[in-house]
Amino acid sequence: MAETPHAIMFPLPFQGHITPSVNLAMNLASKGCAITFVYTEFIHQMLSKSRHSSNNIEENINYIPGVSLINTRDFMPYLKESSLDSMQQKIVMKTFDDQVKKADFISLNTFQELESETISALQQKQPTYAIGPVNFSTDSNKPAISQNLWPQTDTKTWLESKPPRSVLYLSFGSFDLTSKQTIQEIAHGLLLSKVSFIWVVKRDIGSSNGTDDLPFGFVDEIRDQGLIVQWCNQHMVLSHPAIGGFLTHCGWNSILESIWCGIPMICHPLASDQPTNRKLVVDDWKIGINLCDEESVTREEVAKKIDNLMRGTVLDGLRMEIKKVRTILQNALAIDGSSEKNIDQFIKDLKSKIHDKSQNMTRS
Repeated sequence: MAETPHAIMFPLPFQGHITPSVNLAMNLASKGCAITFVYTEFIHQMLSKSRHSSNNIEENINYIPGVSLINTRDFMPYLKESSLDSMQQKIVMKTFDDQVKKADFISLNTFQELESETISALQQKQPTYAIGPVNFSTDSNKPAISQNLWPQTDTKTWLESKPPRSVLYLSFGSFDLTSKQTIQEIAHGLLLSKVSFIWVVKRDIGSSNGTDDLPFGFVDEIRDQGLIVQWCNQHMVLSHPAIGGFLTHCGWNSILESIWCGIPMICHPLASDQPTNRKLVVDDWKIGINLCDEESVTREEVAKKIDNLMRGTVLDGLRMEIKKVRTILQNALAIDGSSEKNIDQFIKDLKSKIHDKSQNMTRS
């Protein structure tokens, strides 16, 4: 493999030199070059001060290898300019520097056909294997092993009473970071939509139940419309014929489960990789829609988006696209599929690596 070109850039400490130097550096980086950008401590402080005063500015980025055009609003929070000096960002970067970059192999919980350009770019740096989705299997003989940290509510009986594709499932993951105001607006939006739903509302630490943030009287008001649970088997719920949509925080596991079950999504990312995942679902793969187009969530927009997903004109297009992605996913997990081939190759390469290290230790 040819060595990566490495450019070291020394701009003069003037705006007229820094601007073209930065743009040239980004252009070179987009072509696969490694860049070391050198400037004085004074200029660093000026750039940092300017950056932190412009936290809300959004821009399109097109120079990341393996990543198509992406706006900074879709970055993971700890990669945004305002977070560069945060403890979370320092931990993430240290993890990559100390562990990921030094790893012999990297395995990814995705499949080759879904993110081929990104995976190819990673493979230029380190041996990388797309072996997912690991939560599913076409082998019906695999043993059932308990995996849940919380007791599950049985939803099957309730779902059996509903027509096909009539129920919206809502869950914001195992670490629900949704604000009380947002929860209340979503609750009122559900009432306005009149759509049947199952909503996972987790118990907060120190509270007796998980419904404290819901509007007063909401649980009684929706007894005929919805079901509130603290935890359930998400895969079983999404695979039930009564489910027609999924309002999700865009956690990666939830997205993969939704694709596997062929369920279009309403996206409301909260943290971590979720904003980037939202971009993939809505903008790139076109298998979901945004919950809100502005920063704040309103009950009127919640009701509108629920209606669009469950009964609107966009529904047929979403179902058609997610059916395509689902077929590709299932093919990847087939006996001769890309994920099965990749995990076999990963195990083969791993054994070879262990053997080589063992031989080297014996010689030494």
